[in-house]
Amino acid sequence: MYKETFLNLIEKDKNIPFFIIEKENYSFLESHKIQKILGVEYPHGDETINFFEFCPVQWRGLFRGTFLELVQLSRGASIDQRLYLENGTYQKIEIINDKESFIVKLKSNEDLNENVSFLKLVNHLLLKDSNDAIFVIDKKLKVLFYNEASKELGIRLLGKVDDINAKLHYFLEKYERLKIGVTKAFKGEEFQSELSYFLHSGEQVFLKTHYQPIYLQGQEVEACLIRSKDITARSSVEEMFSSMLEQSNIGYSIIDTDFRVVKINKYLRSLLQYQDEEIIGQKFTEFIHPSLRSHFLKEFQLILSSSDLESPNKLFIDLRGKYGATLLFELQTRKVKISEKRFAVFATLKNVTQKEQNNQILKEMQRLIKACGWVYDRFSKTMNVTEEVAQVIGVSQEFIYKNPTALLSMCDEKSYQKAQKELLNSYRTQSDFDLELLIRGKYRGEQWIRLTGRPIIRHKRVVGLYGGIQDISTQKKQLGLLERNETYIDEIQRVTHVGNWVYEPKEERYYWSDHLFTLLNLDKSKGIPSTKTQLNYIDKHYRIVFREAIKRLSILHKPIDLDIKCSEQLIKGIQLEFLNIQGRAIYDQTGNLLRFVGAVTDITERKRIEELSKSKKIWLKSMINAAKDSFIAEFSGRVVNYNKGLQRLLGYSNYFDLRGKVFLDFFHQKDHNRILEYRNNCRIGDVSNPSKIEVLMRKRDSSYVDVELSANLAKIQGKLYTIFNAHDITKRKEYEQGLIAKNQELEETNKELDRFLYSTTHDLKGPVTSLKGLLNLAHKETPEEVMKTYLPMMNKNVDRVLDLIKDFGEFLRNNRQKLDPTPIDLYKELKLIIDSHQFYLSNDFVINLDVTTNKMFVSDRIRLRSILTNLFTNSIKYRDDLKEEKFLNITIKDNQDGIDIHFEDNGEGISESDQHKVFDMFYRASEYKEGTGLGLFIVREAVEILGGKINLISEKGAGCNVKVFLPRLDV
Repeated sequence: MYKETFLNLIEKDKNIPFFIIEKENYSFLESHKIQKILGVEYPHGDETINFFEFCPVQWRGLFRGTFLELVQLSRGASIDQRLYLENGTYQKIEIINDKESFIVKLKSNEDLNENVSFLKLVNHLLLKDSNDAIFVIDKKLKVLFYNEASKELGIRLLGKVDDINAKLHYFLEKYERLKIGVTKAFKGEEFQSELSYFLHSGEQVFLKTHYQPIYLQGQEVEACLIRSKDITARSSVEEMFSSMLEQSNIGYSIIDTDFRVVKINKYLRSLLQYQDEEIIGQKFTEFIHPSLRSHFLKEFQLILSSSDLESPNKLFIDLRGKYGATLLFELQTRKVKISEKRFAVFATLKNVTQKEQNNQILKEMQRLIKACGWVYDRFSKTMNVTEEVAQVIGVSQEFIYKNPTALLSMCDEKSYQKAQKELLNSYRTQSDFDLELLIRGKYRGEQWIRLTGRPIIRHKRVVGLYGGIQDISTQKKQLGLLERNETYIDEIQRVTHVGNWVYEPKEERYYWSDHLFTLLNLDKSKGIPSTKTQLNYIDKHYRIVFREAIKRLSILHKPIDLDIKCSEQLIKGIQLEFLNIQGRAIYDQTGNLLRFVGAVTDITERKRIEELSKSKKIWLKSMINAAKDSFIAEFSGRVVNYNKGLQRLLGYSNYFDLRGKVFLDFFHQKDHNRILEYRNNCRIGDVSNPSKIEVLMRKRDSSYVDVELSANLAKIQGKLYTIFNAHDITKRKEYEQGLIAKNQELEETNKELDRFLYSTTHDLKGPVTSLKGLLNLAHKETPEEVMKTYLPMMNKNVDRVLDLIKDFGEFLRNNRQKLDPTPIDLYKELKLIIDSHQFYLSNDFVINLDVTTNKMFVSDRIRLRSILTNLFTNSIKYRDDLKEEKFLNITIKDNQDGIDIHFEDNGEGISESDQHKVFDMFYRASEYKEGTGLGLFIVREAVEILGGKINLISEKGAGCNVKVFLPRLDV
């Protein structure tokens, strides 16, 4: 058990750090060197401390999730975790599930104290007493240590061993799996492999090798431990389970001669939801459904008594789970030897409860429908019929499926009572039935049919019925004629075109029609051939079936309807390959047997058409399954088949969700006419221009997906079908739309760059030209005049150029830099801007500041500062010096989605005719004021990038009011 192991580790090494946490309230019970695990010292005292108050914040979620996961596991289970430190290294820990607590211990250097020397680890714990061949190699692939077992293995493999290091390099080069294992170990991973080697003597040996990294200090792998075990003679039950069966996703169990479970693997145990102690030692038959126990016991005793090791039979058994659920398994048994004189049965159990079981039932129902005509499900109260049956009674398949009593409702009173009585008797006695019913259909009028069937039985219960329906109206009329006419054969030949026969029990004599002799290419003058000769006309594989059918007809008076294959004699002689043989008994009015009558029909052509149709259907099914998203529709529009690709594309989970729907309903209404026109242009086996069209397909959730649609036509049994293939082009459309948007964005950027370059060169040209002119004039003046007049003018032009360069840089940074949302104190930001421009302000300029935001505002600091700075400097530059009172009111208030910023001054103002130009690049409202004309342009660009709005209200001579709304950004 885990607790003994942990205590032994503590006993061996007193330095193992660990702590124990109580499950109920997560309080500390005991700890030792906890600082090595959590990095903090446990405060000693009498007070009980909650672990999550003491644990570092970054690891609380890891511990809480691991504790919750362990609660779901069995006692003694453990989970390994890593505690990552700030420098990128980590501590390995193991968390163990105790009865009432969690044990957390450090896993440094494989759960041993890191101070234990490497030599001691190798010599005393690994090499000394191990029967396995053990090598320890360093990073340079040099063998550091090896034990006696490894030396013996080397002698077995190579004979004489002089240099073990050289032989190690030889093996690494020869065996790729050995090289992979060593490489993985030095990367910090464990690896296992099983390889076959040839001994020096020529014999073959199988070795199971485990490669394990060794950490000496910290997190770096210093050496690799290689442990090899000879498993050539492995045959014990324990080894078989541990090496192969325990991790399998197939159920395995070993059952002794007393039917008790000896072993069971993890997969089967988890399926049945039992613990080991709840199932091992119990009788296996207690878990089997009672109706199948005797059959299992018979199979079990047969395999134990047989000399064969494996049973040739497969069983299907129901096993009962812990909580009452029943699972269906496919069972195979094999005899194994568990001791010198004891044997047991090794059982392989494949779970076929869900998908496999459903597939088997579905296939069985499909087989029954094709073979018999109809299947009735007692529990879902639905009835599946073939198209031929629907045609016989003149009602659609869909109507019969939803209304299984439709057939009985069409019967006359006598037939209805007779059918009801026979069907109830079939349910009670689990017997077959054969009925002749008179029905009156809505469109066909009066009609005689034969209804034959038998019950479907599972676990001794009737779960449904299946059988056939045959229109016998013609036969009824024929039999009526025969009863009134003694010339039976002449009447049969006149009514039908098949070979007919009649057997008279009283005379013990057969009568054949002329057409039957002709059909079999026989001479009528030689008489009817004997029964032995007749059997020679039938293929040997069908003779037993034919004899059984004749017995049922003659003894039980059961009607026969057989398709048989002819012998090579008929196939070669008259190309007659398949025959249909029918027969039934004729009774008088009192129910006494009169005679047996029947017919023989050549169905060779029909069988060939069926095989061809079957091949075409297989080809079509393979084709649509190979395609990505395909479906087949009748030319009338109904979907008959489709593959899983289309099912996934449209978001459907049930295979029958789309069957029977009109294929146009899959597409957007605007594309219907295009799709119909495209289909009408298709030819069988070819698609004319256009080869493909792009349309919208409607998904289950009513959304639409772009697809590229192609189509082809196919004819099966004279019926025309359309095969559609829809290719999802959503990503391609997204790429196309993205390219269009990028092209538009590039066009706008190019226009903006052209305008920017033109304006830049124009505005820089002015001050540079002025500088050049002033320099030319300065050469002609005295130094005193240059100092007094020309240098101040040059300095002014240089300042203008610097202002332009600064504004250009701000404009480019505003357009290129990504958003960086940051919490901002708006009041401090404004104060900083005002203080930095204090020397520009006159004593009579009043600034009123009103900031009423309740919390830090999240936005891009650089762009917000650019907006506030430019609005503030604009108000200063364009102040009206003629006014006695000059003021600027700055108001910032919270908005529902952001903030509102108002800058209101009583400066020069802007005329109404110029207000639409103020946000243009290089526009200046006054020629007498200094400025680059980029201020408000930069403000507008920054506001738009932040997703806000800006509005300007002004009047010439009255001042200006700028209102800005900025949304709050997500951090």
